[in-house]
Amino acid sequence: MKFIHILKDGKMDEINYNKKKYDEKVLLKYLSKISKSQGFDSIKKLYTWDYQDYKIICYGWYDGDNGFENSHGLPQSGKSDFIEEDSSLKTLYGDLFICKYNDKYTDLTISEYSMFYGNMVDDYSDDEIDINHFEETINKEKEDKIKDDYIIINNDNYIELEYDDYEYQ
Repeated sequence: MKFIHILKDGKMDEINYNKKKYDEKVLLKYLSKISKSQGFDSIKKLYTWDYQDYKIICYGWYDGDNGFENSHGLPQSGKSDFIEEDSSLKTLYGDLFICKYNDKYTDLTISEYSMFYGNMVDDYSDDEIDINHFEETINKEKEDKIKDDYIIINNDNYIELEYDDYEYQ
């Protein structure tokens, strides 16, 4: 079986997995072993997409340290058993692994993944997406993070630090 390994900097490699039996538990152990960067806890199935007559599956980490965020943006509308955020908005950590499944794991090349990715983006035209809601969601997430970090970003994208009026002795 061939699958895609997406490093945290967004670079992709095709990996050959030559086990006779493709058990998900064994596969997850292998993926964790070959990853160069990991998040917290153990590797999990993060998102799945129904595409043509198979599923595209993303394995990786959904939580981790700052600086270990994966720069690859997943296509939208991935389904997850435990993550509520849309796959295109969720920050993931460490390496990601993309597999193709249809009753069993089958080969997935970078070229095939690129076709899938492009088709998923094309399937959602501007008419079908409420752009304002999408931007509001992103802006709300930025505002929440800004409040947590005590940094303000004004409309001109300048960063201003909150004034510290504490009298130090």
